[in-house]
Amino acid sequence: MIKKDSGLCEDAYFLQDNAAGIADGVGGWSNYGITSSLFSKSLMKHCSSLVRRKAPFNSSAQDSILFASEDLSCSSEIFSANACAIDPSVVLSQAYERVSFIGSATALVAVLNGSELVCANIGDSKLLLIRFDDKGKPFVVLQSKIQQHIFNTPYQLANIPSPDEIKCGLLQRLVAPGEIEEILNEYERLEFCKDSPEEADMYQIKVQEGDLLLLGTDGVFDNLFLEEIMERIRSTVGGRIRSRVPPKDIANAVAESAYARSKNPHEKSPFSVELQSNGEPESIVIFKDKGREGRKMI
Repeated sequence: MIKKDSGLCEDAYFLQDNAAGIADGVGGWSNYGITSSLFSKSLMKHCSSLVRRKAPFNSSAQDSILFASEDLSCSSEIFSANACAIDPSVVLSQAYERVSFIGSATALVAVLNGSELVCANIGDSKLLLIRFDDKGKPFVVLQSKIQQHIFNTPYQLANIPSPDEIKCGLLQRLVAPGEIEEILNEYERLEFCKDSPEEADMYQIKVQEGDLLLLGTDGVFDNLFLEEIMERIRSTVGGRIRSRVPPKDIANAVAESAYARSKNPHEKSPFSVELQSNGEPESIVIFKDKGREGRKMI
């Protein structure tokens, strides 16, 4: 993870042998005395705990599968027969119910059930499943889509604070009483996003040995175009045998490139194309998985 130069990092994650997740806390809550990193960190902590307890697969999940590999049936018989599989949408939903902190966050959870990768995504983080051809050239097998209500307003899980909770947070930050009243008046006129974990997009696909899985927050994908990410992967792997390239090296190369781009407001980026200017640099978190025998996430 590459953090902001100043302020709290709202990104959070968990990582296990068969699962990984990322959450991007909504930093705008800091204007109202709320530390959104507590929400995102708590969400990922509960996701990690539920994966260890093997949250069951939802037999009706096929209704919301957006993408499935051609050689994988989406029938209810397949899902019900795999009773030991972990459903990331169930993980996300039950984890959200357990979060007591106020704030909000986007979230993406990916689980490896044997050779089947299943993902649940709500918001604007992304997943890339990358495969390498016989010459070692990477290509994208699966790219998740972002969910947003309008530009720069992603779907998000939220516990919306009351005006009293806002006032308490501002008092703890020693905000002047007069300023608190102005902030509260503004706060009460706002509309908030509070989406349901059931709205998460679902993806399912068979993975192969040697596949590379990247999970990244918008700090990665707002700053780098897909072709730039693929070029960083190509240049990092070089002429070496794919299996001998540590996934950490690839992840660091992509994250460092995203961070460098975020520091240069004059370079074109996916975000600047939409907004014509760069905003505050995002915190960046990225994970990697080298598909191999045993399929352990590293």
